[in-house]
Amino acid sequence: MRIGVDIDNVLSNFNEVLLNDYLNHDKSLRNNGIVNKDVYIRKMFDWPEEYEKEYYKNNIERLAVFFEPIKDCSKYIKLLRKEGNKIYIISGRDNGEYSDPYNMTINWLKKYDIEYDELILTNAYNHQEKADICLKNNIDIMIDDSTNVCSKCTDNNIKSLLFDTEYNKKENRFERVNSWEEIYKYINNHEQEKINVILDTDT
Repeated sequence: MRIGVDIDNVLSNFNEVLLNDYLNHDKSLRNNGIVNKDVYIRKMFDWPEEYEKEYYKNNIERLAVFFEPIKDCSKYIKLLRKEGNKIYIISGRDNGEYSDPYNMTINWLKKYDIEYDELILTNAYNHQEKADICLKNNIDIMIDDSTNVCSKCTDNNIKSLLFDTEYNKKENRFERVNSWEEIYKYINNHEQEKINVILDTDT
């Protein structure tokens, strides 16, 4: 099976790092804290839109050094590859916010011993691009925290698993996974179902 895997919030604790930084920075501004709940972190605070965009752009590369892996992602990816699956890491980091996104990502994956077969970077603000990459590479399942990406993949008949985050909890269109152990079990069960269908057809 060819498995597409997002990085931020699927392999890395992106949201945790971003929220902590925004909370700390907000204290130096109005110190109003979170004023909008149940939305994405970048919209939780009462900062002017242009100010937030500029702050994010100027600081995201600094924050990237603090990203750490999601629990057990390395362990289960190794198991999936050992069992014959191909891992395509497809991340929206090629959007001008990092000075050298490709090498930065390779070094991070190496640092945390996360195996993969191919690394592909896309523009995070073009959700269709991930779906197009999945089609081009015959991806069977795409694992992402973005409801927009999952929607585009589903529209193109690509199975999507939505990795659980605080801001996507109200989404119910896609199958949800909460951990890499769940992902591993889902993929193994999915493979077994395919084998059973083939055996039934042959019979």
